[in-house]
Amino acid sequence: MRIRKGRFEAFYFTVAICLMILPTIAWAENNTEVTKRVGHDIEYLASDELEGRGPSTKGLQIAAEYIRDEFKSLGLSSGSEDGSYMQPFEITIGTEMVKAKTWLVLRGPDGEELKLETGDDFQALAVGGDGNAKADVVFAGYGISARRENYDDYADFDVENKVVLIIRREPQQGDEDSVFDGKNVTRHSYITTKLKAAQDRKAAAILLVNDPFSTEQAEKDDLTTPDGFGTVGVGMPIAHMKQDVANKLLSNSPIKTSEGDELATIEAIEDTIDETLEPMSQAMEGWTAEFEFTFERVKAELVNVVGILEGEGPLANETVVIGAHYDHLGFGPYGSRRPNERAVHNGADDNATGTAAVMELARRFAGQESKPKRRMVFVGFSGEERGLIGSNFYVRNPLIPLEDTIAMINFDMIGNLKKDGLQLGGVRTGKEFPALVEKVVADAGMKVNTSIGMGGSDHAGFFRKGIPVMFFHTGLTDLYHTPEDDFETINVDGVVKTIGFAERVLQEVVSMPERPELVRGGGVNPRARGAMAYLGVVPDYSTEAADGLPLSEVNEDGPAAKGGLEAGDVITKIGDVPVADIQGLSSGLRKYKPGEKVDIIVTRGEEEKTFEITLGRAPRR
Repeated sequence: MRIRKGRFEAFYFTVAICLMILPTIAWAENNTEVTKRVGHDIEYLASDELEGRGPSTKGLQIAAEYIRDEFKSLGLSSGSEDGSYMQPFEITIGTEMVKAKTWLVLRGPDGEELKLETGDDFQALAVGGDGNAKADVVFAGYGISARRENYDDYADFDVENKVVLIIRREPQQGDEDSVFDGKNVTRHSYITTKLKAAQDRKAAAILLVNDPFSTEQAEKDDLTTPDGFGTVGVGMPIAHMKQDVANKLLSNSPIKTSEGDELATIEAIEDTIDETLEPMSQAMEGWTAEFEFTFERVKAELVNVVGILEGEGPLANETVVIGAHYDHLGFGPYGSRRPNERAVHNGADDNATGTAAVMELARRFAGQESKPKRRMVFVGFSGEERGLIGSNFYVRNPLIPLEDTIAMINFDMIGNLKKDGLQLGGVRTGKEFPALVEKVVADAGMKVNTSIGMGGSDHAGFFRKGIPVMFFHTGLTDLYHTPEDDFETINVDGVVKTIGFAERVLQEVVSMPERPELVRGGGVNPRARGAMAYLGVVPDYSTEAADGLPLSEVNEDGPAAKGGLEAGDVITKIGDVPVADIQGLSSGLRKYKPGEKVDIIVTRGEEEKTFEITLGRAPRR
C-alpha cells in the first residue's frame, strides 16, 4: 500500500462509525481448510523466495505466475487477448550514473590538478541531471537565501556561470535559539531549495559538501548514492563531494572573515557562521572545475494479472472489478521506512493479504453452481508502490470498457483485523452502497468502520473515472514498509473473516438490479481536512520528463481543469516553486493556500504555457 503522510494520518485520526453484529457467516466449507488455504497463499507470496516482490526482482514475476496459474486452474478466461492473463507495462525504477561519462577535475592556482574518483571523492547526483562545464569555483556558504531569517549567502554576490561550493543543511543546527526554527529542520536545508536558489542565479553547477555538525554525529563523511536525493534532473548539475577534497581547495584559497582571519577548513567556516550568522560568500581564487555528469534511466517491465469470470443474464455485459496489488518494495530502499537497511521487505500485510483475498474470492465465485449476474474481473495490480502505476495503466488501457464497469472493489492490507474492526472505505461513493453494506453487516460477525473516506490505493484511479469503489483495509501498523512485515505477524483468521464479509458484499454488488449511482463527493471524509492546497491532478509516474512532472489525468471540475491544465501537460513551476517531481508538487501546494491564485507553468508539447489557477482546499482521503 502506498500512503503519503496525510493519508497515513487520516487512517489513525478518523472518527469511527461502527456497526456491530452478532451472527457469523456460514462458510461453504470447513473454515479450517479455508484458513489453511488462504494462509498458504499469504505465506508463499511473503516468503524470502519472492524477494519482496520488488519491480527489479525475479520474485515479482514468480508472484505474477502464481496468480495467473490460480486463475487458469479456476477456469477464468484470460483478460488479455494473447491468452497470457498478463497486461504488460513499463516503468522507470531508478537512475544509473554512466561512469564512463561522469568525471570531475579541479585545477588550482599553483597548477595543482585534482582528478576526483567517482564514488570515493565525489558523487554526481541524478537530481541535478546531466551536464558539463568548465568554470571558476566560488564559495557560497550554505547556498541559502532566507529573507525572513535575515540570512542570504547570495546577497551582492554574483555566481552566474560559476561552480558554487556550498555546505549541506543550514547554520546553527544545534542551537535551540537559531533563527532557522531552533533545532528543527527548515526548507532551507532541502536539496531542492538549494538547487533552486543556485539555478535562479544562473550558476553553472553545485559542489555540495557535508556539514561537519551532521558528519560528527554520524562519525563519517559519507557520500550519497546517485539517486539519493531524487531521480528527475532539474537542469542544475550537482555533485556531492567529500570534506577533505573541499579542504584541499581551502588550504590554497582560504575563506577570509570580515576581520581578515583565514579559514582553511569546512569545519572552521561552519563554526564561524554559527557564531556570527554572517554569510562568507567569496571567490576561491585560482580554482576552476571541469566536469561531465551523465545519467540513464533504468526501466522495468511489469504486468497486471487479469482473469475474467463471465456473467449470465441481462446484466452480463456489466463488470465489477475486484483487485489488489501484489508488488512490494523488494530489498528497498525505495519506499522503505528503513532506507539504509538492505533487507527483504516481504510485504505480508502489504499486500500479500489483499492478493490472497482476490484469489480466494475468485475461487468462491468460480466454484458457484450458477454464473454471476455480472461479469467479474479479478486483477492483481503491479507498480502500486511506485505510484499506483499498474491500476492507472489499466484505467487508461482497460481490458473491459470502463463504461461497462459499474464498481471496483479493492483489497490492500487486510492482515491486522483487531477489535477496532474492518475499515471499509469508499462506501459513500455509490448512492446505494451504505444500505447495501448495512444489510450485509446485519448478517455478519464483524465490526465495520465506514467513516474513513476513500483511502489511497488502486481503487483511486477508478473513482476518478467515475466508477464507485469500496476499499477493504484493516489499518496500518509499525511494521508498515519495514522488513518486519512478515507472515508470522498476520492474523490469518481475521483475513479469512474479512474475505467472508467481502464475499457477501460482492455478491450484493454483482446482483444489484441497477448499476450503482456515483456520488462524486463520496470519496471525501468530511471530518478530515488537509493543510495542503488542492490542484486536482494525477502525476504520471510511468513517464519521465527531464524538466518537470508529467500529468496522467486532470480531475474533472478540479482547480487544474478549471484553470486550463490538461492530461499530458508537464508541470515545471507552481508560483516560484520549481517542480521536478512529486516532492516539488507537494512543496508548491504547501507554500500556497487554498483560494490563492497562482501561476502554474507547464510544458505542452514543445510549447511553454502559463495558467493562472485558483487553488482549492484538499480533503484527506
